[in-house]
Amino acid sequence: MKRSIFKGMLLVSVLSLLACAVLIMDVLYGYFDKQANEELHQQAASIARGVESAGISYFDGFQTPERVTWMTAAGTVIYDSQADVSQMENHSDREEFAEARDTGVGEATRYSSTLAEKTIYYALRLEDGSVLRVSQTQYTVLTMLMGLATPVTIVLLCGMLLSAALSSAVVKRIVKPINAINPEQPDLDADYEEIAPLLRKIHTQNQEIADQMQTLKKQQEEFRQLTAHMREGLLVADSSGQVLSWNQAVLEILGVPEPSDTRNIYEFNRSEPFRLAVEQALAGQPAEQVLSLGQRSYRLLASPVQEQEAVTGIMVLLLDVTEQEHREQLRREFTSNVSHEMKTPLTAIHAIAGMLVQDVIEPKDVKKFAGDIYHESSRMIALVNDTLRLSRMDEQAVTEQKEPVDLYDLAEAVIARLRMAAGEKQVSFSLTGTHVMVSGVYSMLEEMLYNLCDNGIKYNHEQGTVTVSVLAAGREGVLMVQDTGIGIPPEDQDRIFERFYRVDKSHSRAIGGTGLGLSIVKHTAAYHNAQVQVSSKPGEGSTFTVIFPETLEC
Repeated sequence: MKRSIFKGMLLVSVLSLLACAVLIMDVLYGYFDKQANEELHQQAASIARGVESAGISYFDGFQTPERVTWMTAAGTVIYDSQADVSQMENHSDREEFAEARDTGVGEATRYSSTLAEKTIYYALRLEDGSVLRVSQTQYTVLTMLMGLATPVTIVLLCGMLLSAALSSAVVKRIVKPINAINPEQPDLDADYEEIAPLLRKIHTQNQEIADQMQTLKKQQEEFRQLTAHMREGLLVADSSGQVLSWNQAVLEILGVPEPSDTRNIYEFNRSEPFRLAVEQALAGQPAEQVLSLGQRSYRLLASPVQEQEAVTGIMVLLLDVTEQEHREQLRREFTSNVSHEMKTPLTAIHAIAGMLVQDVIEPKDVKKFAGDIYHESSRMIALVNDTLRLSRMDEQAVTEQKEPVDLYDLAEAVIARLRMAAGEKQVSFSLTGTHVMVSGVYSMLEEMLYNLCDNGIKYNHEQGTVTVSVLAAGREGVLMVQDTGIGIPPEDQDRIFERFYRVDKSHSRAIGGTGLGLSIVKHTAAYHNAQVQVSSKPGEGSTFTVIFPETLEC
């Protein structure tokens, strides 16, 4: 309090002194400035009359504290009382000269930041068109204030000392009865009427605190135990199921408004998993359930809080496991699809092998059936390799290092590998564009482009075409594969990159493949921070575009 009063009094004193000083300086400076301007005008008019009557001879023996300059109508200096006219430049660009030449009278003020001075110029146009200028140098307000720094500082110091002495005396008198108050037993007959309500409130609160202390200590200990392992949504209830505490997360998860008073825990959620977990926890046994709320899944953990083998309450935690459940579902689907895809070739191999063992195949047909075994086993090997490759990409376990890869050269190599397959299908290849360098794993990019071009052949018509384009769009590299095949329906275009997803299962199995080609394309593009776009119309063909975010200099 003493410090606050001292600061307040000191601030008032300083501001008052400064305000008075500024006001006085402003009034005095304005007055003297006006007087100086009037004197300058009179001096200029007097000199102008003398010059018009006597000419240049008027300045013989001429002395004045003001600086006098006489200039021709063109701005050439004829006379200057303080400088050699031969060394002076033309003054036609001076503000006061131009104004006087045009209107008869000109004024200007210029400041010197280095000398903290200002110069007032007053110019008159004479009858012959020449211009007479009289100037006077004055100190600025800042210079005058700096001159008063010492006396102002002394006055401020005196004000500070006086404020300190007064505030110390006032504070001691004010705080003496306040310091004498006993918070445990306040004297209601206070010296100051202003603090009597405060003393009565302290007395009332002391009584309430005394009544609640024991209860508060017990609740604090229970709360500490119940919230020790809180992670996400939290509900704390007593042994009767009345909620003692909750957090904002549980209200958002369960979609309930913030309760205004104590509520039963079943009012937060009435689903069967929630009820079973709570009942089991109240019986003294930990419980775990999965709670589905809209599109989200939550693991519900209900734990009893026991004291001397008696359940005093329960703690319910809700943990968001939506992503975990989604990954588990994908794992199950993937396992099921892999098993299904491998079952078909294994069944064929098993059947043919059984026929061979039973010797029911004619010798002339053995080669044909051996070829079927070779074809089905190759299909299984391709499926296993693709599955392992996707697994490594999922786990970011790619061992190859990235290197500069020319997409145009890569496209030429892939097309060369597929020339024979394209010829058998009577599909022609074409390559357009330019050389574009990107940073990537060559084998992965090669397989990505191979899968796109291979699909362009498999799902094409006879006499169809597959066009591979390599382009540079600013800093981006674009790899485009366009075919004239059967196309993809709009409703399937968002799912074709899913593992084992086939638009036409009968057609896809007839032409072979593992069903993982486009999934490998998507994962390869993601590994290289690239984007895959597809544009297709049934019966007109498809265009797959891979956009790399950054290219290298060739």
